Amino acid sequence: AIRRTADIVAGRIARGLQPVVVVSAMARVTDQLLNAAAAAGRGDKTSALAASVALRARHHQAASELIPAAQLAPMTALIDEHFDALDELLRGLAAVGEVTPRTTDIVASYGERLSSPMVAAAFVARGINAAHVDARDCIVTDAQHMKAIPQDDLIAERLRKHLLPLAQAGKTAVLGGFIGSTPDGVTTTLGRGGSDFSAALIG
Repeated sequence: AIRRTADIVAGRIARGLQPVVVVSAMARVTDQLLNAAAAAGRGDKTSALAASVALRARHHQAASELIPAAQLAPMTALIDEHFDALDELLRGLAAVGEVTPRTTDIVASYGERLSSPMVAAAFVARGINAAHVDARDCIVTDAQHMKAIPQDDLIAERLRKHLLPLAQAGKTAVLGGFIGSTPDGVTTTLGRGGSDFSAALIG
């Protein structure tokens, strides 16, 4: 699917268009992350960490199939950095035996936080002048976790700052959908189906 996406984007660029790309997590990843969070909340650290191990392996496999070996090291390091942080969070949630809406958003955000830089790297490997942008720098929301409300004026301001210069320089920005942050930087999500919502806001 990522290869097909690269072909679509390359076709748009060949027609003289300047796309911005918003991607969701890889298939079923958000559900698996939420299941891991729920297991941790029940105190079942073993199941939570097992889910993370499986997801880490899946992302490494996808990256190795999409990115040439000579360019793979930064993506490998990023995947491990993200999953190390996720594992630490899951251990903490299992220790306290509680998951809040705020911590649920943080766990759920990892799907897009991993897929978007991977897609950007896959684009670069295919000759597309792509740049990853952390959507949390652009999609500003209120603090209503798990179904946060976008703040349109702040989003427009952030997009002008972070995305417009890339487009003007001929770079294809790649962002994760579904995720955002409060004005003071706390991770939020827009609710299920939120990647389409993100794309509409950015468009």
